[in-house]
Amino acid sequence: MRSLYPKAIRVLSLGMLLAQGSALAAAEARDDLYATLCAACHGHGTAPVGPYPPLYGSAILATAGPAYIAIKALQGAGNMFPLCGMATDEEVTRLANDLARANGSVQPAITPAEVAVLRPAADECPNVEY
Repeated sequence: MRSLYPKAIRVLSLGMLLAQGSALAAAEARDDLYATLCAACHGHGTAPVGPYPPLYGSAILATAGPAYIAIKALQGAGNMFPLCGMATDEEVTRLANDLARANGSVQPAITPAEVAVLRPAADECPNVEY
């Protein structure tokens, strides 16, 4: 009688490779989104870029959590351009949750439905494509 274990191991290994590939693709999509919407002003690391604060290594983002990040992203702050006309609810959700987690926040993740409630009215958002 043949053992099913070798076949089960091959199937499990293939599943693990596919899951790793999906996780890598998701991480690359997050990095591309950050690079497109945030990095030009905020940079990629923990050092300030000109007058703009870094978004990594931030005690404020760690404490405030994803809802705060989503509000700031959608509405802008100071001389920061609001992203409400540029980014979808799903994109703002990903950015907010990823930045909060990267900074060590223990606040609960935000959902696209919660981001939609935070979004300013359409007439208050500049319509810009990226």
